[in-house]
Amino acid sequence: MSENVNYQYNALNLAYLPDGRVVNETGQDPAIPRVTGFSRFQIAADLGQANDFSAVVVIKDEALPIVDDTTVIVGPRSRTIVFADRFRGASYVSVVDYLIRLKNAPPLGGKSELAIDGTSIGRVVSDMLWDQGIDHKAIQMTGGQDWSKKGRYVNAGKTALVENLAVMFAAGEIKFAHDCPLRSEIEQDLASFSTQTTAAGNQIIAQSRSAAGHGDLGIALIIGAFASEKLQPQITGQHRLRGWF
Repeated sequence: MSENVNYQYNALNLAYLPDGRVVNETGQDPAIPRVTGFSRFQIAADLGQANDFSAVVVIKDEALPIVDDTTVIVGPRSRTIVFADRFRGASYVSVVDYLIRLKNAPPLGGKSELAIDGTSIGRVVSDMLWDQGIDHKAIQMTGGQDWSKKGRYVNAGKTALVENLAVMFAAGEIKFAHDCPLRSEIEQDLASFSTQTTAAGNQIIAQSRSAAGHGDLGIALIIGAFASEKLQPQITGQHRLRGWF
């Protein structure tokens, strides 16, 4: 391969498209493969009653074209918690308006997915979003560890939801941005969850609510991580197995 091609490989010109795709511009050089990655966002919301907090978390989800030796491939997937917000005393109409504006705001517009807690008042908010043509997933927390999807509604066991996020953190598949707002509050919420064993020997997730943690931000992140991991289209990357023959 010529020195010129090597230079182009080492200085990829990435183009971020409005729909969330990310491609390496090749300058029509036939020696450089055009590879498509992505950069998108997962929005998740836990919805409270009038006097309770509602919370929103945004996860940035990326897998970008990179150079691996002399080949352009889709690099490792990374998910970063980049934004969080909490509010209360808002009407359903105001909450729906907030979610729509957030979903359409730069840089999220055109490349974001929305998931909400579909339990209790979440069904009302889901219907209002649907009536306005906003595609989303409404996740209804159930017992057990299984999950199923029908239309925009997803039934998922709380244990499965919490364990999914725990595995992602343990594997380094999700992290906080250094400037993520409300990070300490999210961590306090997550610390309020614990695993308990019932008299029948079943593992369940319990939550202790205190003045230090309301649980809403933690629930929003748990929903967002689950939607990102289980409800997004499957992405197939290309990675070399080093040290194998």
